[in-house]
Parts: sequence; structure tokens; C-alpha cells
Amino acid sequence: MRNRSTILVLAVAVAPLAHLGSPRGASAGGFAVGEQTAVSAGTGNAGVARDDDPGAAWHVPAALADGKGLRLDASLIVARPSLEARALDGSWSETNEGAWATPPHLNVSFARDRWAAGISLGVPFGSGVTWPGDWQGQYEIVQTQLQVFRAAPFFAWSFGKLRASAGFHVDAGRLQIARDLDFIDVEGDVAIDMSGRGVGVDAALYYQAMPALSFGLAYRGRTRMALSGGANFTAPDAFAGKVPDQNAKSELVLPDQIVAGTRYDFGTYAALLDVELTMWSTHARTTVDFAHEATPDVMQENGWRNTLSVRTGGEWTRGRLVLRHGAYYDQSPAPRDRLAPSSPDSTRIGLTAGASWRFDRAWSADAFVESMFILRRDTASMDALQASYGGRAMLGGLGVRWTP
Repeated sequence: MRNRSTILVLAVAVAPLAHLGSPRGASAGGFAVGEQTAVSAGTGNAGVARDDDPGAAWHVPAALADGKGLRLDASLIVARPSLEARALDGSWSETNEGAWATPPHLNVSFARDRWAAGISLGVPFGSGVTWPGDWQGQYEIVQTQLQVFRAAPFFAWSFGKLRASAGFHVDAGRLQIARDLDFIDVEGDVAIDMSGRGVGVDAALYYQAMPALSFGLAYRGRTRMALSGGANFTAPDAFAGKVPDQNAKSELVLPDQIVAGTRYDFGTYAALLDVELTMWSTHARTTVDFAHEATPDVMQENGWRNTLSVRTGGEWTRGRLVLRHGAYYDQSPAPRDRLAPSSPDSTRIGLTAGASWRFDRAWSADAFVESMFILRRDTASMDALQASYGGRAMLGGLGVRWTP
């Protein structure tokens, strides 16, 4: 029979794999990233019912089948989150802060006659937490980092007022975890680094009901991503045989997303509304397969649930200047009994503002700022650090666009 300390080592080493949601970089619930272009980020990340933004290659590719030629968009998103963990009995508190950025998001498309084709490149999922090395929860987590890069080509066709698109996406992800290990009288640590790839399908519809009124519907399919890599342990000699450095395998399922929205143009002002359903129930459990026979495989239930997000905003145009505003509400998929330092996930409320300047007929520059509030809540798990979590994040971004 394995002794208590060995069981503790194994549980502590793999628990973060089941708890990936966090506010660092992830502005939508769970570990989804809502900000995909500097234009839509300015309107609360609403954009599934607009056809005048090259970022439609991400939001609703069908809208681009309008015969208007080449479109380009590149945006860079940065964030500075601040998260606080506070003991339920008030005996301690800890704050972490950090900077986070995604690679540039790029959207390219070309439309002629009734057809359009293009590709969207970006980071739809990502998260991370970095706590001080000597904090109260150092044996539960010190650092986690997840980033998923997606390439999503598409083809679109116009049937008149109705336009449709179909495509697929290829995801490449990397998950890194670091934490300390408690061997009663001495300490150790573990670092896990795994990566993998997966493929999913996409589809979208765009309907121009009237010149001033449009509707959009987009489906982004789930991705099953097989992860593999190394697990490196630092442990006393008495435990080295149980937890040697070795390879490990797991699977990460990125959820289906369904987004429906509308846009109405009042003249110089346009209003937008998106509602998104994310099927986080696909993240039902986590299984980790260690290569070494002496290290038992691990399966942990996650209990995540599907969520709804509401995003709304508007933009006002005067000459070459466009001003934007927006807000959003994103539910957390993680139940309170799964709340832990490795997954301090909570419902998010955000306020956004943005602006664009058109230099000539084709070129424009875009910018946005965002304030995100991570609502505080207490853990309901007796097996996790007894704490509450809350905080906020400041986000911003810049972009350039070429539109015909």
C-alpha cells in the first residue's frame, strides 16, 4: 500500500490539469479569450452580425461574401490582471499581478462576385495564474499557463440577403504547470509541460434583413486535443522511485461555441448585441496517463457546466472618427466546490471603450481599453485551500485594418 505522502505527491502534481479556468488573459468564462479584434473588443466583444469589419473572418465569416475584394486586420491584445486570494477566516490574503499578451490576431479574406474565402489566425483559449513561491497555497499551485493558437480557413457563398460559410480549424496548444510538493519534513517540486494539436469544424450564417438590420449566427466546433510531454519531479530519495521524471499524456477538449447576434444602424450610431452559448460540459473530467508503472494514472471529475454570455455595445461615426462603447457578462462554468488556487474562476463583468481613425479610403487604425471585474466567491470544497477569490484586470489593444 502506498503511504500518505506518496498519495499526496501524486494528487498535488496533477490536480491543476483539471482546473484550467483563470482570469489571466481569459476574459470570457472558463479559459476562453473573448477579445479577438480591436474593433469588436471596443463594443463589448460583440460582432457576429456585422459585415464591415475584416474581423468577421473570426466572428461570422459568412458576412464577407459581399464581393468587396481584399480585407486585412491585425490586432494585438495585452492584459494586466490582479487577483486576490483571501482566507475565509480572514487570517491571510495574497495578491498576484502579471502581464499577458497574445500573438497578433490576423484576419485575411478575399471576396469576388458571390464567393469569399479567407483565414482567421488567433488565440481563442488561454489562461494562467502565477502566485508567489512562498504563499499559503504553494503546495496546490505556483504557476499554470495555457495557450491555444488557432488557424481557421473558410469558404463563404452569398444567396442574396442570406450568406453562408463553412470551414474548419486547427488548434495547437501548450499547457505548463509548476508547483511545490510537501514531503512532510522536506520540499520538492514538479514541472509539467505538455502540448498537442486538434481539429474542429465551423459554420456561419449572415442575414441582411434590411439595409439597417442584420443578424448573424456562428458555430465553432469542439476540438479534442491529445496532450503529451514531460513531467519533471524534484523529490527526496525515498520518493524518487515513485515519481521519477517521465512522459505523461492527457486530453483537453475545447468546447463548442454557438453565437447569435444582431446589429441595427440608426444612421451615425449602430447598436450590437451578441449572445453566446459555450458547451463547457465537454470539460467533464481529466485523465492523466503517466509513462512510469510506479506512478498511478489519475482521473478527476471537473463538473463544469454550460454557460451563457451576453455582449452588447455601440459605435458612433463622425467623418473619419469612430467611437465605441460596450459591456459584457460572462458566466463561470466552474462550480464552487471545484474552486481552488489553480482555478480561481468566477463570473466576469466588463466595460469597454474604443476608437478608430480612418487615414484614407482603405486604411484605419483601431484601439480599445477594457476593465474586467472578477466577482468574488468562496470555495465550497473542503479539500481545497479555504479561501475566496476575486479581482480585476485591465486590457487594451491596437489594430490596423485594410478595407475596400
